[in-house]
Amino acid sequence: MNKLRRITVLALIALLSVSAVFAQGQSEAAAPAPAASGALQPEQADKTLVIAVPATFEEKWNPFLAESAYDQDVLDQIFVSPIRINKDNEVIPWGGNITTTENADGTVTYTVTVKPGMKFSDGEEVTIDDYLYSVYVCSDPSYTGPSALIIEDIVGIKEYYYDDPNYSEVISGFAATAAEKYSLDTISKEDYMTYLIETNLEGWWGGLNSYDWKGYAESEGFGAQYAAIDATNADAVLTLIAEIEYANYFGSYDPQTWWEAKLAESYIAGNLADGVDVPEISGIKRIDDYTATVTYASVNIYGDRSISFAFAPAHYYGEFKKGDVSAILSNMQPVGSGPYVFKGFADNIATVTANVNYFEGVHVIGTVKFQYVPEADALASLSSGVIDICNPSGSKENVEELDSLGLAYDLTDNAGYGYSGFNCNNLDQNIRKGLFSLMNRRASVAGYYGSKIAQVIERPMTTVIAEYPDDAAEYYPYDPAKALEYFKAAGYEQVNGKLVNKAGEQLVVNAYIGGDGVGDHPAYAMYTQAAEDMAALGAELQINDVQFAVLQSAMNDGTADIFTLAWGNVNTCDKSSQFASDGGQNRYNVKDAKMDALLDEIMKTVDLEERKALVAEMLDLAMDLAIELPLYQRKNILAYNGDNVDLSSFPEETTAFWDYSSELWKIRMN
Repeated sequence: MNKLRRITVLALIALLSVSAVFAQGQSEAAAPAPAASGALQPEQADKTLVIAVPATFEEKWNPFLAESAYDQDVLDQIFVSPIRINKDNEVIPWGGNITTTENADGTVTYTVTVKPGMKFSDGEEVTIDDYLYSVYVCSDPSYTGPSALIIEDIVGIKEYYYDDPNYSEVISGFAATAAEKYSLDTISKEDYMTYLIETNLEGWWGGLNSYDWKGYAESEGFGAQYAAIDATNADAVLTLIAEIEYANYFGSYDPQTWWEAKLAESYIAGNLADGVDVPEISGIKRIDDYTATVTYASVNIYGDRSISFAFAPAHYYGEFKKGDVSAILSNMQPVGSGPYVFKGFADNIATVTANVNYFEGVHVIGTVKFQYVPEADALASLSSGVIDICNPSGSKENVEELDSLGLAYDLTDNAGYGYSGFNCNNLDQNIRKGLFSLMNRRASVAGYYGSKIAQVIERPMTTVIAEYPDDAAEYYPYDPAKALEYFKAAGYEQVNGKLVNKAGEQLVVNAYIGGDGVGDHPAYAMYTQAAEDMAALGAELQINDVQFAVLQSAMNDGTADIFTLAWGNVNTCDKSSQFASDGGQNRYNVKDAKMDALLDEIMKTVDLEERKALVAEMLDLAMDLAIELPLYQRKNILAYNGDNVDLSSFPEETTAFWDYSSELWKIRMN
């Protein structure tokens, strides 16, 4: 692909990829001639580059917690990991390296190295201890972020996590105990109420002012009970609402899964209370100041990527204490060894400045601002020079406007895809299947994007990955009659114009979508049609068109029955984080033994054709479980103000895994 240049009418075809901290690409463009070590190039030092972000930040400025793509955009510039991926999705060295050795006993040992002399932005040297610090934080039983290592087959990690060399004998009994004591058929009212109250009604309860609790109690036949309590006492109101849920919606919750997790938590807490019995992960060895080894019990095709954690300075984030990493996770002032230093967040702007200690070279631009700019204002702001780079949504209207404004842009496939996620805790499987059958994806996506910007996909995986099953057929054609069959299988019947269960309760489902309140989303028309179909069947689909941060919160706390998002930064076929029972990003709350087994097998299958077959089977199962409805594979737009930025300083080639952000520190201003 030719080098980026100023465009007036025709755009070059390239690809946006927001690189993740743990797997970034490597530039092949020559770096600008460096100035003296530890200083900025004087002609550019006072320059500020402004990058527009199309949604609000989640503000998790912590390398162990960030999930939002926009938070991650910032942290990508602050932290370095041992390896990254290049433009071809190949692993290459970065802040060190990871090499692989397959052992005669079937285990695999990864040797992790740190580049000697690399420094954090505060001047302290980076050593292997900073890598191990990150690994142990993400292996801790108290860790609550998206990168939990417990799902990896590292030798000794489960013994460490449960703090018991003989954990397996105990853990195997938890599922049986939970089924025996906490299933819907066996659970006591006391245990059910405990579950409801401690989970805040599975995230629905947000305090006295979070809902019209008085109106809800009255509508559910508990008006007298509400009048009898102190309505200003949060505990009293929560307890009453729990009573209502127990009485009227007993079968709509899943106490068994929660109690099983509580058994494990209590077990771990008890093990730690009498002193740490397993202080180290046996499969992880410190060799010297710049080297460590990590041994897996079995082959894992992405093991090197899975353990390429960011170097987090142990001296800065504080002492690691097994069983309580809360202080580490609460630190929202990040410090790393990447090209930039976090200076703060205010007024929807995250500001970073050049790290003069960055090991790859001397910066060109002194300051970069990541600024939230509403989609509707992005191109006007770009054209006027208020911002320098933006990522407008891939739409035919935006392409036409960019052409008319004479702005430079890249347009190509995204390393991710749009989807609707379904909360298994809130929705029965047949309810989910019925809803899948009401989602008229093609009309909605085509109406929003046209024919060139995006296409409907049939499985929950980006098509840029080699394992995507290209021959996948539609699993749930749009069919309201079929949807009704699924709803009836879930125990609902049409009575007096309403679709109700045996208790006479109408089927009501909510869907959260980030259309900024004006329906600006490729799935909005789909939900609108589904709501009309639900109404015709006697049910209700409530559409919550909100800002991204509100959607994210509703998904995380379990309020959302359906949430509409997009995966990005995808460079492997590994879906463990999303679909595994203990996956760090399993917001669907799916727990399926067959799915877990398939995910494990995929990670051990080196042969591509065999792995493709397993991935196809896994994705078919995901569709049958109805946990994630794939919507579209789209193209991204990266647009630039060529009067402000020097496009000749951009990468030689942009792919799904490599773009300007991969070498942001090299970009020059005009």
